[in-house]
Amino acid sequence: LKKIKNIAVILLCVCILFSGINASALSENCMHTSSKTPVSSATAELKWQKKFGTSYVSAPSVPTVVDDIVIVMSGKTLYKLDSEDGSVIKSVEMAEKPNYGYTPVTYADGVIYCPLNNATVQAFNYKTMKSLWIYRDSLGGQSLTPITYSDGCIYTGFWNDEDEYANYVCINVKDENKQKTDEEKSAVWSFKKLGGFYWAGCAVVGNNIVFGSDDGTAYSDRASNLYCLNKSTGEKIDTYSVKGDQRSTVVYDSGRIYASTKAGYLYSVKIGSDGKFDDSSAKTLNLSGASTSTPVIYNNRLYIGVQGSGFGNGSIKVIDASTLKLIYSAKIKGYPQNAPLVSDGYYSDNGKIYVYVTYNAAPGGITVLTDSAGQTSPVTEELFTPDSDSSNQCISTISADSNGTLYYRNDSGNIFAVENTENKAEKSEFWIVRIFKAIVNFFKNLFS
Repeated sequence: LKKIKNIAVILLCVCILFSGINASALSENCMHTSSKTPVSSATAELKWQKKFGTSYVSAPSVPTVVDDIVIVMSGKTLYKLDSEDGSVIKSVEMAEKPNYGYTPVTYADGVIYCPLNNATVQAFNYKTMKSLWIYRDSLGGQSLTPITYSDGCIYTGFWNDEDEYANYVCINVKDENKQKTDEEKSAVWSFKKLGGFYWAGCAVVGNNIVFGSDDGTAYSDRASNLYCLNKSTGEKIDTYSVKGDQRSTVVYDSGRIYASTKAGYLYSVKIGSDGKFDDSSAKTLNLSGASTSTPVIYNNRLYIGVQGSGFGNGSIKVIDASTLKLIYSAKIKGYPQNAPLVSDGYYSDNGKIYVYVTYNAAPGGITVLTDSAGQTSPVTEELFTPDSDSSNQCISTISADSNGTLYYRNDSGNIFAVENTENKAEKSEFWIVRIFKAIVNFFKNLFS
C-alpha cells in the first residue's frame, strides 16, 4: 500500500508538470491564441457538438475555455464540459438564467463569474463548483456586458432599455462569509447612466477603467461618451465624445484607446497615466456600417467586424492601428458582431496570422482570414459550416484550447468543437502525452 501511495504521489507531481494549469484571468474575449488552430477547411473537422437549447432564447452561453475545460451556462445550470467529447464533468444550479447566452462567463484566479438575468452576478469556485456569493443590482436590467477582473475586483454594466437608467459597477470579489453560498454582495461603487451598458466591456488602464455606453435615445447615432473612471473609487476622471451606441469592449493598446460604435465609427485616442484623454491625438474612421465588434490588434494591424448594406452581408476590415487608415476589407456571409480570434500559432513558421470570426446569419459557421505584414487584399475561406439541422444565426466569439480546437455556439442551441486534424495526427504519434492527460483529468476530478 505504501508503494502504491508513493507511485500516486510521483504521478501527481508529473501530472502537475504536464497540466500547464493557467491561473490568469479569462473573459469573453480570449481574443488571442498561440495554439495550432485549423487554418483551412481541409484541416478543420467537427470533433463534437452538443445541443443545449432550441433557439437564441434558450441557447447556451458563448464557451469559455479554462485548462482545456469548456465552461458554459444553459438555462439555470453552469456546466464544465470535457474538451475531448463534450461530456459533463460537473454542473451546478445558478440563481438566474443568462440573458440569451451572448455574454460568456469570466474566469479569474480560481473563480467563475456568471453574468445573469435581473442584473445578477454569481461567483462559483472553479474546482468545487460551489457558489461563493451573489450580487443583485438595485436598478436591475440585463447582464450583457462582459465581466472584467482586475486587482481583486470585477467590473460590469447592465442594460434596461434605450432610454432607461442602468448601472456600471465595481464588486470586490472577496468571499467574506465562507459559510454562506448565497451571500449578498454590495457594489464598491456604481455609475448610473441613461441608456445603460450593452456589451460595453471595459479596458483597464493603470488605476483606471475605460468603457462606453448607449446614447440614451431610441436612435443609434446620437452623441455618447467613453468614460474614464478611477477603478477603486468610481470617480469620473474624464470623458471622450463619440457618435452612437458604444456596444463593444473598449481596447487599450500602446497608450491608446480603441472603440467602435453602432453609428459606424472607429475611434482611437491617447490616454495618459492620469486617465485624461488627449483630444489632439484623436483619430476617427467611418466604417461605412455599424459595428458592435470588439477590435483586435496584432502587429499594428486592427481587425474588426462591420455590418454590410443588407441582412446577410458583412465584412472584416483590416486597419492600420497607428493611422486608422483602411488597408482592405474582406466580405463575410453575415455581420461579425463579436470579437475576432487571432491565432499566431504559425507566425514563426510562415509569417502569417489567422483571424477567425462568426457572423450573424445562417448557416452560422466560422470564416478564417489569412493575413500577413504588407498584405493589401483579402484571403478568406469558410473554415467550418454546420449541417442543415444546426444551421442558424450566430453572435459568438470563438475560444481555442491548447490543442488548437475552436469552440463556439450558434442560435441552434449547439456548441461546436472544431479541431485541427494535423494536430490530431501528431497527437496519435505521442501516445504518452494522452496517458498523462488522462491521469491529469483523474487527479483533477479526485481532488476537486
